[in-house]
Amino acid sequence: MYMTRIRLIVLLFIAYSSLYSQDFVKDSSKHLVHSLKAEAGLLISAKNRLPIWIKANNSNRFTDESANSAYQILGYQGSYEFIDNLSLTWELESILNIRENINGKFVQANIGIETNFLRLRVGYEEEFFGLNDSTLSIGNLVYGNNARPLPKFSISTNGWKNSPFLKNILSFRAYLAHGKFEQDRFQSGAFLHQKYFYLKISALSKKLSLIGGINHNVQWGGSNSQNESSQPTGFKNYVRIFAVSSGGNDALLTDQQNALGNHLGSYDLRGSMKFKYFTIANYWQFLWEDKSGLTPFNWRDGLMGASIHFKKGKLLSKVVLEIVRTNDQNAQKVADDGTPIFEPDSFFNNGVYRTGWSYHDQVIGSPIFLILNKESISSSRIKNSINSVNIGVAGQLGEIGYRINYIHFKNKGTKNEIIAPSLKMKTINIKLDYNPWPKTTLSTRINYQEANFGSQRNFGLQISYIRHLSF
Repeated sequence: MYMTRIRLIVLLFIAYSSLYSQDFVKDSSKHLVHSLKAEAGLLISAKNRLPIWIKANNSNRFTDESANSAYQILGYQGSYEFIDNLSLTWELESILNIRENINGKFVQANIGIETNFLRLRVGYEEEFFGLNDSTLSIGNLVYGNNARPLPKFSISTNGWKNSPFLKNILSFRAYLAHGKFEQDRFQSGAFLHQKYFYLKISALSKKLSLIGGINHNVQWGGSNSQNESSQPTGFKNYVRIFAVSSGGNDALLTDQQNALGNHLGSYDLRGSMKFKYFTIANYWQFLWEDKSGLTPFNWRDGLMGASIHFKKGKLLSKVVLEIVRTNDQNAQKVADDGTPIFEPDSFFNNGVYRTGWSYHDQVIGSPIFLILNKESISSSRIKNSINSVNIGVAGQLGEIGYRINYIHFKNKGTKNEIIAPSLKMKTINIKLDYNPWPKTTLSTRINYQEANFGSQRNFGLQISYIRHLSF
């Protein structure tokens, strides 16, 4: 009876979205462009929790509580060009999850202004950072889409822009944002500072592309939930965290010795070469934590990936291989007096910002970094010592598009708190898409996992109907 009610709700939603597409009147103004995405589906699991790759890297749309339920997503976005080269943009996305109860939340809600060169946005926005493969990657390690979007104001270039000199060879991309973490955490209401800058060199008639840049994130400010002490804020301290500088007299002693706030970033590199029948790419993201790890020579921890994209490939259009390793963590350091010390750069963790690099108890970076106890406020909350491999393939089987990922990872805990035996997981994720009619997609995702922790062996199935409408 319960599943019958779920099926009825889903069918009614599909019928409503189809009728809505016929009744919506297209705006006659060429300056207004807007679209609607309507999605309805089922989430089925062999256990009372979803397997990892159905819920991961999806901006927290689905959680363990979404297992064996129906869901509905409505996404609306638009833009209005009120004068040449100046547009107002907006985006709103909501999701309803129907299980014993109906729970809803907004995933995205933002408004912005765009020109050909600049883009300003305020609110909650799903963003994609880094130079990884766009479809088959395990995800950006530092700022992925595992957690829901943070509220922030951002200003960025609108895509790649030609340099003032060497225009046909050199281009750049830049981003700067100010955001805020939630109140209900160990360091309540902390701020987020975020920026990146990339340079791209194009050569050999743009067949060769070389990209390099830096991604910088900082948690700063906020009030301690236990003793109500506050971390320094204000413009002069904003300048300090922007420049990765030491704190002033009002900062903690550790921040006066190192850098103000909790810094986390990456150096990103990518090279690609276009051949007649395929494009081959190699990318590298290596991590740094705080001022001590900022040196580019700390290259051992991060993600290395390679991809081949076949231009006319149908049965096989893309292959991706990625390896993640974060076991070194610049742990062996030397004090000012020459004494060797063991002080790892514990990625995503911090002694002051003990909730770690997370938002609403979800790791902001890749989901292979684990939070085992969400109630924990230890400085080793996020388990960050990783070895992982990701193999992905994509292509077309007749009228059905497919993507397959095999991911195997081992999590050893942290350098200071080693888990023995290590946490291990093998998972295979299969996504199938079929377009029976224009702007309509029937999609199926199958995920099977084997692990020695959590729900261990688990099987999940996502079935969805997606309708895209443009006006």
